Amino acid sequence: MNKRALTALASLGLLLGAAGAGAVPAISDTDGWGGHVNIGAGVASSETNMVASLSSLDLGDDRISSLNESPGSEDLVMPVAQFEARYTLAENGTQFYLGNQSVDYVNFELSASLATHLGIRQEIPEVGLVQFSLHSTLIPLDVWKDPYLVDAKRSETERTATGVQVAWDQIFDTGFEFTWAWKDIELDDEDSGESLPLSDADKRLLRREGDFNRWDISYDWQINERHRLVPGIGFVDRDLDGDAMAEDGPVVSLRHLWDLDRWRLVTRLLYMDLESDEVNPIYGEERDMESLGASVTAFYSKPFGWERWTANVTASYFDEDSNIDFYDASFGVVSFAMFYRFD
Repeated sequence: MNKRALTALASLGLLLGAAGAGAVPAISDTDGWGGHVNIGAGVASSETNMVASLSSLDLGDDRISSLNESPGSEDLVMPVAQFEARYTLAENGTQFYLGNQSVDYVNFELSASLATHLGIRQEIPEVGLVQFSLHSTLIPLDVWKDPYLVDAKRSETERTATGVQVAWDQIFDTGFEFTWAWKDIELDDEDSGESLPLSDADKRLLRREGDFNRWDISYDWQINERHRLVPGIGFVDRDLDGDAMAEDGPVVSLRHLWDLDRWRLVTRLLYMDLESDEVNPIYGEERDMESLGASVTAFYSKPFGWERWTANVTASYFDEDSNIDFYDASFGVVSFAMFYRFD
């Protein structure tokens, strides 16, 4: 497989959240335009009391009967749509790109995963590959204006996020990778707790707008020509305006990549343990959240002899388990898509 094909496959794995070859896709050695598209569909099941919908796809019930129960389940059929267009200055080792990221099912950070990125990648000899991008959500993600409204239809409001992302791959020609992402979260209408007999001060504790930071460092270990293992650690800081909704904690991840002829199998595991430092005014205790995610993605290049195509299938599941049942959430999906590279 030539370098362009490897670049496209690495980019596909990275943007799907299946964690491809590294934190930064390899830069083509040819000047000019290139890119890829990945189009398909999936079936999914969602459980959440906080998120309403993704575009026109319902993810949560619009009516709840209790503040002490875990969410109900919503089944849906959803599209898979991801693209990247890029322009390379090969002599300078520079690449400009524009593209969106498909949903990171292992993490369920929808507002981050659906962002469209405008950025630059730079190869620096003996330093590594560096990537910087600005991003903003263009696909509407709706949450509930007041998620705590009981026995009445809850109204939706749009949640948007803008931010920056920095990645440094092959740090000083080693297998280490570093990624930092920051975003600012805003809601059109934030009415959390308006339906409850809470003071204004208590309602402010439930606000969901604010800053999100995540740092990750990992090591790409080439076991042999077929197997690679990428363990990682990180830290998440959800510095939200509502102190009872703000939380932080560690992240541990593990990726395994297996290559065999035209096949690539990428397996990813993730664990997060986030805690809040402020008592939730509704439940009288601080919120803790343990999250587990797992995904398997299979890539098959040149199906039916099609030179520029790669078929890909993903099965993924994510679960958030809170000490407060109302905040439990889960998302499972099986999807199939066709990836096409152009250069």
